[in-house]
Amino acid sequence: MSLGKPAILAFIGLTAARSLIASPLPEGFADAQPRVQLYMAYAQFKMANYTEAETMWRHVKGPARAEAAFNLGILYEQGLGVKADMAQALRFYRQGAEAGSRAAAYQLGLIYLEHSEFRDRQQAEHWLSVAALDGDSDAAALLQQLDNSSAPNDPMDEVRILLVRGEVEQALMQLTQMAQAMPPDYRAVTRLAWLYETGLGVERNIETAARLFRQAAEAGIAEAQYALALMLQTGVGQAQNLEQASYWLRQSAAQGYPPAVRKTEAAN
Repeated sequence: MSLGKPAILAFIGLTAARSLIASPLPEGFADAQPRVQLYMAYAQFKMANYTEAETMWRHVKGPARAEAAFNLGILYEQGLGVKADMAQALRFYRQGAEAGSRAAAYQLGLIYLEHSEFRDRQQAEHWLSVAALDGDSDAAALLQQLDNSSAPNDPMDEVRILLVRGEVEQALMQLTQMAQAMPPDYRAVTRLAWLYETGLGVERNIETAARLFRQAAEAGIAEAQYALALMLQTGVGQAQNLEQASYWLRQSAAQGYPPAVRKTEAAN
C-alpha cells in the first residue's frame, strides 16, 4: 500500500516539525572528546536545561556512553524534562551498567531490591555485586546486610531505599534530621542539596541547594565539592568564579570522585 501525495506531504511536514522541536546540539559538541561531551551535557543539567541535557547525553559516544546512559536513567526516573517512566529509566540504567557504569549498577541493585513493580532479589544481588566488585563501598555494605538478613545499618542506605520506593517525604524528614544533627551528617546535607536542586520532594530552590553544597564541600564531601565547582563554573546558584570552580574541582578530584577525575583528565 502506497501513500498518496497529500499523505506524503503531511508526513514530510510532520517530520520537519519534529526536527524543529528536537533540541539542537550546541556548537562544538559533536567534535568534542566523549568525556567533554559528558561534562557539557551535565552543565546543562545543572542549569535545569533538561531537554538539552537529554539530547546531548543521547549523542555521547565511546566509553563515556556508560555514564551518559546512567544520567538518562536519572531523567526518566525523576521525570526531569521528560515524563517519569521507571521502565525506561531501568533500561537506561541497565545500558549504563552493562557498559561499565558503577553508579548505574548500584542504582539497578536498589531498584530491583526495593521497587514494588520491579522487585527481583536475584537481580538486586547481581547488580549490587557488580557495583561492589567495582569498588562501591555502599553496595558492598548493603550486600553484607542482605547476607545477614538485617535491616540497613547506615541511615543513608535507609534514605536511598526510601527514595527508590518513592517515599520522598519520609526520606526528606530523615535527611533533614541528619543534616541538623550535631555534628551534621554532611552526606545528608549533600543529598538535601541535590533534592533542592532538582525539586524532588521539595520546591526547587537553587540558592538553598548552593548553600548546602558549599556547606558540605567545606566539610570535605567530594560529591558536594564537584557540584559546587559546576555551580561556580556556570554561575548557577553562585556568582560565576572560574578560579574557585577550578579549586573545588581539584579538591574533589584529589579525593578520587570519578566525575571530577574525568573532568580534570579531559582538561589536561
